Amino acid sequence: MSHSHEFSVDDVDVAIDFVIRNGAEDRGQTLSYSRVFNAAGLPAPQELHMGGDPQRVTEFMEAFHKRCEARQLPPLDALVVHVAARRAGFPGAGYFRINGLADPLADRAKPEAVTASVRFWEEQREACKRWGVKSRRGHV
Repeated sequence: MSHSHEFSVDDVDVAIDFVIRNGAEDRGQTLSYSRVFNAAGLPAPQELHMGGDPQRVTEFMEAFHKRCEARQLPPLDALVVHVAARRAGFPGAGYFRINGLADPLADRAKPEAVTASVRFWEEQREACKRWGVKSRRGHV
C-alpha cells in the first residue's frame, strides 16, 4: 500500500461535506464513488482496485459510514453508488455488509434477503433526502 492511498479524518469529512452539498441537499441524489473519492483527494476506486489496493475502498467507505454516525448525520453512504457494470446504480457490497445485510446483487442471495436489503437501502436514501431538505432550509 503506497502512502498516496492513505486517508485522514479530514479527507473523510471533505467527502461527507461533498455528499451533503451534491447529494443529500440536491434532492437526495446519488453520487459515484469516483466523485466522492476525487472530492477527498484520493485515487479513483478503479485505480485502487487495479493497483492491488482494493481494501482501501472498503476502509474509506467504512470510515465514511462511522464518521457520519459520529457527526450525527444520516447514513450518507447510502447515496454513494457504482455507475457501471452489474452494480450500476447500487452501492458496493460493503455498504450492505456494514449494515448487517445481504448483498442483493450476490449470486446466491435469497429473494427475501434481497427484498430486505433493497428496502433498507431505499429507506436510508429517503432519510438522507429528508435530512437534505431540512439542511438546505437551515433546519438542522
